[in-house]
Amino acid sequence: MSNPIVSIITPSYNRADIVHETAESIFNQTYPDWEWVIVDDGSTDNSWEVLQKYTEQDSRVKLYKRKGEQKGACVCRNQAVDVCNGKYLIFLDTDDILEPFCVENRVKTMEENPELDFGIYPSLLFSRKLHDLNLWWNIDKPTPELLRQFYQDAICQGTGILIKTESFNKLGQWDISLFLWQDIDLFLRAFIQGYKYKKFFDLPPDLHIRRLETSLSRGNFFDIKKQMSRILVVKNAVKLLKEHNQQQYLPEAKYMVGEIASGLIRSYRFDHAEELITWAHNEGVLSRKEYSLLQRLKFIYKLRLPRLGIGKKTVQDITKIFSCETTLGKLQYK
Repeated sequence: MSNPIVSIITPSYNRADIVHETAESIFNQTYPDWEWVIVDDGSTDNSWEVLQKYTEQDSRVKLYKRKGEQKGACVCRNQAVDVCNGKYLIFLDTDDILEPFCVENRVKTMEENPELDFGIYPSLLFSRKLHDLNLWWNIDKPTPELLRQFYQDAICQGTGILIKTESFNKLGQWDISLFLWQDIDLFLRAFIQGYKYKKFFDLPPDLHIRRLETSLSRGNFFDIKKQMSRILVVKNAVKLLKEHNQQQYLPEAKYMVGEIASGLIRSYRFDHAEELITWAHNEGVLSRKEYSLLQRLKFIYKLRLPRLGIGKKTVQDITKIFSCETTLGKLQYK
């Protein structure tokens, strides 16, 4: 009986200078039954030529150009999944690195647990070379994963899983309408809808995620496209909770709502903030008191008082209520 094929799914955009590190980590896998499916997102450097050489070097490498006008990593990921042959998927960016045992260990755990839709595996952060930061992406905790998503303390991102292709397609793939928070959205959908998963944090870290200060999610927090994507993610999650009779978790979404509303208020988008907090109160996410606190925050910014005495302290007190402790990218790996 042959081993199942694992499709390593990679969107590519202008990473010709460092993609060789990712490629080497794939070619060094101890598990041979993989295919590397790459969709280029219209690179303007020589990425296409670099990646073409890999297809000539190894027939398991499949290279495509993005179809259609819409750009984006998730557009490319979905298109790669649509043409892949694997039973399982690993999502890997062109600046991240796999340990040689990654695919082998992940397949073994999933094959031993055929009831699972996906497995979650430990990852480390690095900057320029492996272990230069020596930080966990995050660690396991007893808190349910659904709540950790709402607390912005997620145990993994899209790269940190091995997921059945069938399950990923049934889940609805990546939401290409979002400008960011695609990983958060994907896992909220999976956890709320009861997709079966298991954490394999007894295994050694098998993935190194490059921390880039210039990444899309880190830059320009107040960009309206990003803000609207955050709103859509939380609204979709609340809708799913109600559809699946999990209303007891609605108040947990207040942390996301508070973060988004605070960002809208600080960027003086008061109408958007008003719509969000009113919706959240009506949906049972915000209590009357929490709703009033965010209204007060909006009032302080309207009067341009956040840097003045009582205004500054009130802002700090309110934002603290909607904040959670997180170990995301903070703990040393020993």
